Amino acid sequence: MENTLDKKKNLRKIIPYAIILLAFLIVPAFTGNIYWLGVFIFIMYQMIGSVSLRTIFLSGNISFAHGSFIAMGAYFAGILAKDLGFPPGVTLLAGALFACVISVITGFPFVRLRGLYYGMASLFMGVAIIYVIQALKVTGGSRGLLDIPSMFSSIYANYYFFVILTVVCLLAMYRFEFSRIGITLRALAQSPEVASSIGVSESFYKLLALGFGSFFAGLTGAAFALYSTVLSTTNYGLTFSIWLLMYMMIGGDSKFIGPVIGTVIFVLIPEIGRSFSAYAPYLTAAAMLVVAYLIPGGLAGIPDLIRRRKRKNKVENLSEGGQAI
Repeated sequence: MENTLDKKKNLRKIIPYAIILLAFLIVPAFTGNIYWLGVFIFIMYQMIGSVSLRTIFLSGNISFAHGSFIAMGAYFAGILAKDLGFPPGVTLLAGALFACVISVITGFPFVRLRGLYYGMASLFMGVAIIYVIQALKVTGGSRGLLDIPSMFSSIYANYYFFVILTVVCLLAMYRFEFSRIGITLRALAQSPEVASSIGVSESFYKLLALGFGSFFAGLTGAAFALYSTVLSTTNYGLTFSIWLLMYMMIGGDSKFIGPVIGTVIFVLIPEIGRSFSAYAPYLTAAAMLVVAYLIPGGLAGIPDLIRRRKRKNKVENLSEGGQAI
């Protein structure tokens, strides 16, 4: 009986991911429009960024520098590909590792901070990183990095590469979250004092979460650099980091699938609304307000909300039936 219940529970977890994956796999069959393929590549790029931000959020801290780490991976990979002629496989891994190492080095002085104070420190760090990128001649400065060699010449090859990359990244981050390390991070987020009292190193685990999340941030940045072939720091400022955070919070920060759903919906809303583009920002704002006020658990919490309502109605019906008797 328990095995059957576990199988049903696991099946319920897998089904949403399978539906989303199937939808992305069949998109090219329903639209040969290059623009829309680019939109879905952009969704996958930001999806990895938002889920990797959630990996850092597991430790209880919110980072406003995540867009900067994506920028570091993108620019490092772009420079290696353009100036040194490195192959895509090397540049992707190098961009990811570079973002990981820099995040750990710059995050080490602030790792003991918590909550709002860590957020303020990460905000300063993110802005400083963008200014450094703009100041360097090798990055193209404020003009941007241009003429990066493309990974694939075909938009379809790029599209399916991002599908594979997204699946691999999400699987790795899912495994990390539900490993012993992920459980320890959630314990730290709930009560750092209790976790520290039983020998858990708060600094080590928070740096580990930061480095792991930044690795995938750098990886998605590097992949997008080789796809877009053009980089500009204006695309990686504070606004970009806030949007990644919004995808996570509106989608549902308590569930792994939350940032996935949030990214898909809140990137598509403005795109679908381009036919009446003047109202697109208002549609996005209205959708966010509806979720914030009516669905506190985020979009990913809707099935749980429905189940709770059904249980509540069932209990009320039973109690009314009992009173009638």
